[in-house]
Formats: sequence, C-alpha cells, structure tokens
Amino acid sequence: MRKRLQISISALITFSLSFLLIFFSLFSALSQLNRYESYLLQNRNTETLTGIQELKKAIAESQVTFNDYLTTENTYKLIDYHEAMRSGRESLATLSYLIGDAEEAAFTLSMLEQSYRSYGRQCEKAFELFGLGREDYYQQKQNADMIAYYMSIYADELLSLTIANNVDSLAEDSRSYSVFLSINLIVLFLFALMIIIILFVFSKNIRRPLGTLANTASRIAEGDLDARADTDSRDRQVNLLTETFNDMADDIIKMMEEMKMKVAAEKLLLEEQKKNLEVEAQLDRATFLALQTQTNPHFLFNTLNTIDRTIQLGKTEDARRMLHSISALMRYNLSDGNIPAVLREEIEVTKEYLSIQKARFSERLSYEIGIDDTLLDTVFLPRFTLQPLVENAIIHGLTGKEEGGCVSIYAKEDADGNVILTIEDDGVGMSEEAVDMAMRKSWRSSKHIGISNTRHRMELFAKESGVFTIESELGKGTRINIRLRRA
Repeated sequence: MRKRLQISISALITFSLSFLLIFFSLFSALSQLNRYESYLLQNRNTETLTGIQELKKAIAESQVTFNDYLTTENTYKLIDYHEAMRSGRESLATLSYLIGDAEEAAFTLSMLEQSYRSYGRQCEKAFELFGLGREDYYQQKQNADMIAYYMSIYADELLSLTIANNVDSLAEDSRSYSVFLSINLIVLFLFALMIIIILFVFSKNIRRPLGTLANTASRIAEGDLDARADTDSRDRQVNLLTETFNDMADDIIKMMEEMKMKVAAEKLLLEEQKKNLEVEAQLDRATFLALQTQTNPHFLFNTLNTIDRTIQLGKTEDARRMLHSISALMRYNLSDGNIPAVLREEIEVTKEYLSIQKARFSERLSYEIGIDDTLLDTVFLPRFTLQPLVENAIIHGLTGKEEGGCVSIYAKEDADGNVILTIEDDGVGMSEEAVDMAMRKSWRSSKHIGISNTRHRMELFAKESGVFTIESELGKGTRINIRLRRA
C-alpha cells in the first residue's frame, strides 16, 4: 500500500512539473510575441513621427523656395521648390501607409493631403501669373501661404495624435509587463512549491542536488550566468537533469555571445559601407572636375592659335571680334564648375566659339542651331559640353574636306520625356575603330579626346551609362546624341 502511494505521489509530482513546464514555455512564447508586437508598434510610431517631421520640413522648404523664386526669379530656387514638393509627396505616401485605418489620424492625414494638393495648385498658378507679368499673382501667393499655414496646423495635430497614441501604447505595454511579471512570479512560486514537495517525498540523496539546482537557477535568474550545478548525485536521472540544465545555461551564454558578435559585425559592415559610399562619391566628384579641367586648356590652346594666325593674315577686325568672343568664353569658364549649366548658356558660349571658327574658315564653315525656346531654360548639363564636340566636328570632321561643311545643333523631346540633344556634321566621318575608341571606358587613349572626355563627364553627371551615343560613317559625317532630363 505504501509503495502504491509512493508511486502515485511520484506520478502526480511528475505530471504537475510537466504541466508547469509546458505552461511556462507557452507563456514565455506568448510573452515574446507580445513584446515583438509592442516593438513593431513602437517602431511604427517612431517612423510616423519621423515622417511628420520630414513633411513639416518639406512644407517649410517649399514655402521658402517658392517665395525666393518670386523675389529673385532664380531658376535654382524653382528647382529647389519642386524638390521640396516631391519630398513632401513622398512623406505623405509614407504616412498614409504607416497610419493605416486609424480613424482620427487618417482623417487628419486626408485633410493634410487635400491641402497639400491645393497648395501645389496655388503655387503653380502663382508661377504662371508671375511669368505672364500679371500683378494678381500676389493673391495666389497669399492663398498658397494661407494653405501652408493650415497644413502646418494639420501636421501639428497629426503629430499630437501620434504622440498620444505612442503614450497609450507605452502605458499598455507597462500594464502587460506587470501582468506578465506577476504570472512569472506565480509560476516561479509553483516551481518552488513543487521542489519543496519533492524534498519531502524523495530521499536525501535526491533532495540535495535538486536544492543545489534550484539555487543555481536563482543565481542565473539574478544575472550570474557563470553559475553551474554540480553533477555528483548518485541518482542517474538527477545527474542527467543537472547536466541538461548546465548545457542550457551554456547555450544561453553562447547565444548571447553570438548575438553580440553579430551585432558588432553588422555595425562594422554598415560603417564600411558608409565609408565606401563616401569614397565613391568623392572619387566621382574628383574625376568630374579633373575631366573638365583637362578640356578647358585643350580648347584655349586651339583658340589662341587661331587668333594668332588671324592676326598674321592682317585681319585685325576679325581678331578683335575673336578676342571679344574668347573673353566671353573665359568668363564662362571661370564660373563654378560644380554648378550645371542651363542649355541656353551652353548654346550662347558655343556660338561665341563658332564665331571664332567662322572668322577662320569663312565660307568653308557654316552652322545651324535649331532648338525650341521651351527647352533652353529647362535642360541642364555640365559646363563646356557642347564646345568640345563642336570643336571635334570642325577639326576632325570638316577640315579634312576641301569644300568644308556644316555643323548642326538641334534638340527634340522623345516619348519618355527626355530631351535628345544632337550635334551633327557632314564631314569626313569616323571609322568603326575610331568610334569604338571614343566610346571606350579608357577615354585617355582616344584620339578624339574631346568626345571621350565629354562622354565620360556626361555619364558621371547623369550617374548612368548610355546617355551618350555616336553614329558615324566614313565620307558622310558624324552624329552625336546626348540624352538629357528636363528640370
């Protein structure tokens, strides 16, 4: 009877421990899931706050650049305005995704989106009236400023709602943590109670190692991860349990060390990637400026030789006009090479160069420039892009023809909204080998350094390849196409 009772109590204790262990595992998994969901919510709220701040910044920048353009008529301010508006639209799209179906916040965001679209229309109307020279553009400007004021109010209200939601979320997390902590304490208490029962039911040989095991578990729970239980019990099952517990503690330490190493490695990788990006940007910038610096002396040398020959021929009036043209070219060359040129500026400086060459070649050289006025002020490209290509067309294309020839410059817009700028001559043309050499990455080895240089600069400027193409045939001429984007 005693043996049966002992077996029944043992089975009951084993069943109770198993139940508590399963319950604790499920509860731990539920706790981790709850913490993960809380982390996602907090991260979403943080991203929402960041998006609102970026939106407010974009609205403020659009106002400043909008007013600056109406005051100074500076084209770059107009570009900055459109960039700020684009940034604002991206921020609104991000906020729409983050906020989702939150009723009050979604309504405020909807009002903000409507106001943003209305603000953009008022600004565009003001630009249109300002360009026509009409005084009533100022009324549109005032309307735009008023809408911007309301947008700031809506943004602040959305910010307040997000912060309030974040505070509520933190409060809920605090309550959940308190509940989970209480349950953890209850589970630990039940475990302790079962251990006490086992100490009274089983022999002294079993109670001692289990007591040691419980003490070790408490030390680990308090942060002493190096604590381990002794495996000197005579009971094989107890030793197995102790060894398993020690292995689990070792696995926890290994896992924590692996996580630390992984975090450190990822941090180092991110730092290396950031450094690589910074180095690449600096190399691109240095290469771009070096290429432009190489082009200008090449052009100046040829132009001064032309003026010298003109003076020797006694054409002093032509030489005076050429000196006037080269002074205009040098003023243009002294401008900041980091700032892109408007297409109109490139056309004007190329006309100055063509006037120099026209004085030299007279009837042997003719040229045509056909570009719509709507493109001249809306297309940007690196400074001294056209002049080296026109120079190459004259020196390598037309001087080899006894009767001379014509250089044509024109532009058109393709189906994708890009502007195709073409420089064409009816000269001697280029062989396939010369075209291939000019289009190679090793541009320094090309005979047509003006073409190779300009191609390389255009690829750096556009940050993509394929924007510069050459079509040529011996005896028929050469056509160069450059794909540009409108502002």
